[in-house]
Amino acid sequence: MAGRTVRLFAGLTLAAVVCLLNIGEVAGDCTFAVDQVGSAGCVNYDLSALANPKGFNISDEVTPRTSYLINVCGNIDPSVLPSVCQLNPPAPAYQVYEGIRCPYLGLLDSKKTYPVNADNSSAGVRVVYFNGDNSTGDDELHSLLDYGTAAIGDPEQNKPPKRVLRSDASDPFPHRAVIIDLFCDPSAGVGQPEEAFEWPMAVYRIKWRSAHACPASTSTTACPAAAFEATWASLAFRPRPQWFDDVKFGIFIHWGLFSVPSYRSEWYWRMLRTGNADVVNFHNRVYGCSGVQPEKYPCTGEKFTYAEFPSLFHAELFNPDEWATLFKNSGAKYVVLTSKHHEGWCNFPSEQHWNWNSMDVGPNRDLVGELSDSVRAAGLHMGLYHSLREWYNPIFLQDNANSCNTTNFVDEILIPTLKDMTTRYKPEVIWADGASGDNPCSRDSVKYWKAPEFLSWLYNESPVKNSVLVNSRWGTGSGGDYSTGPDRYTPGKKVSSKWESCFTIQAHSWGFDRTEGIENFFNATALIYQLVDTVSCNGNLLLNIGPTADGRVVPAFQERLLEMGKWLAVNGDAIYGTTPWKFQNDTSAKRIWYTQSKMTGDVYAISFDWPESVNGHPGDIVLSQVKNAPPTVSVQLLGMEGALTVKQSVDGLHITVPDVDTIHLPTQHAWVFAIRGLP
Repeated sequence: MAGRTVRLFAGLTLAAVVCLLNIGEVAGDCTFAVDQVGSAGCVNYDLSALANPKGFNISDEVTPRTSYLINVCGNIDPSVLPSVCQLNPPAPAYQVYEGIRCPYLGLLDSKKTYPVNADNSSAGVRVVYFNGDNSTGDDELHSLLDYGTAAIGDPEQNKPPKRVLRSDASDPFPHRAVIIDLFCDPSAGVGQPEEAFEWPMAVYRIKWRSAHACPASTSTTACPAAAFEATWASLAFRPRPQWFDDVKFGIFIHWGLFSVPSYRSEWYWRMLRTGNADVVNFHNRVYGCSGVQPEKYPCTGEKFTYAEFPSLFHAELFNPDEWATLFKNSGAKYVVLTSKHHEGWCNFPSEQHWNWNSMDVGPNRDLVGELSDSVRAAGLHMGLYHSLREWYNPIFLQDNANSCNTTNFVDEILIPTLKDMTTRYKPEVIWADGASGDNPCSRDSVKYWKAPEFLSWLYNESPVKNSVLVNSRWGTGSGGDYSTGPDRYTPGKKVSSKWESCFTIQAHSWGFDRTEGIENFFNATALIYQLVDTVSCNGNLLLNIGPTADGRVVPAFQERLLEMGKWLAVNGDAIYGTTPWKFQNDTSAKRIWYTQSKMTGDVYAISFDWPESVNGHPGDIVLSQVKNAPPTVSVQLLGMEGALTVKQSVDGLHITVPDVDTIHLPTQHAWVFAIRGLP
């Protein structure tokens, strides 16, 4: 059931199975108020025009016999319900499965409202009905609100707990919610619920565009804020800032003390301490005696441990303006820099990391602050990666030895550092990682890492509360504004919830590895393919580079990024501000992917193959997923003027490509056909 998507259908038949979302305990009361972003006032909404006792119908594409009824403002007329649902008391959410069951999803006795867009109150209103009883704790919630690696990393193997289908009044799901996102669209009239999906299990999310979801009024009078509590249940209702959905492409930067050896991996210290033969022998030969397992790796000469690497980390060629210009020219719209990796070294001054940060020793510079200023000056969003754990911090190790009965590392080091970093640099992404330790107890997002406590502060009080996003790597059972799967995650099919693929240019390492040749760098075509594949499936691509210890981005990285920028300069309309189309790729031509503009509705077919000419005549691109196109449909190759010749056939839409050599086309790598006029 994870990620189930449902869309509007014309009406119910006798065989149809009905689900009820009976929303609102007080009939006729359909007014809502949310905080005015950036002001002490309120934005008021009146949704009474959307009331419909017969309900608005939505059917499930995956399971056609399952459907839903939506009434935002009051009760559903009982006469439209199947008899099986009469066994349950009224509640805001019912589901009927295969026509014989109506599982009880319980009385959702709490309600909260938020702006549908965290950085724009006037964009619409999010109405949340949920079970406010948290007396059972968060353990059950973890299986229901798991946006983390286990849920997203492998959809085929990591399925959510099997639904318990019941028609009695028992409560198999102590944490449930119905989330209705009503978007302001002045041209939509009443509109209809456009789509809904169940993600995670027992949490139903509905989207609805309507002219009646526009503000009825605004006022300067303060209204009570719908504060986010320090529970994953409450944090899950936080609207995601819209900017992240639109930008699609970001740059990830792994830079730290590991950049000094630039050997094998950013896990150099871990491999050194655990006795990796290759790394220990390299270190002893190049830098001096590491002191690691001297009986196994004898070494004569001066001692040189990992803790002495700051003396070699100078960043003397680091020019943050040059980096920011490169990122902007790559077409990226956001940047995520390593503020601290698992080694514990901070690229900014930190009271909690005295003498183990870039200001106190090494470069004697605030690397985070300098790059943040340059990135924002270039018009890009700035984010920060931050490892939760620190491999060899004695306080962290002691917490692990105490079976996490103490949380001194979290209380004294981690959370103060995160709050200071957030207040000082105002990142718009906080990219958590490393929520694991030698003891399994130190993987728990709530009991050990106290992630909900920090995030409730972040969303309620921090200077970036309306614009910041966090990923999903905060420990077991964690949530987040978007899902981060395993490294280099590529599902190849649409994922209903927003997700991000972190991917490397250098094939085997995140930090720069100077042992690898050019054959270990993905070429521009492969990286553009990864971007297109990701965006068409509802993801963002966060593409990693590893700078050198002296502060350079080596030419192999630069060349790939600039090639991507050239391609995006012509074809960006098919990437930025798009949404997945009803099909993600073509059945007959797997190297064709689709996206759709949220603004114009244009569909983009992105082909990584160019057809060969036939008997001296231009060949055709065949889009097998485009069926029954109206005669008025038009197709344009982005970067070229004029419409192309098209013909609708049984096997799909045929597009005759321009009669030119590919070297003379506007771009290389892939070609984008904008299809206008599809229903």
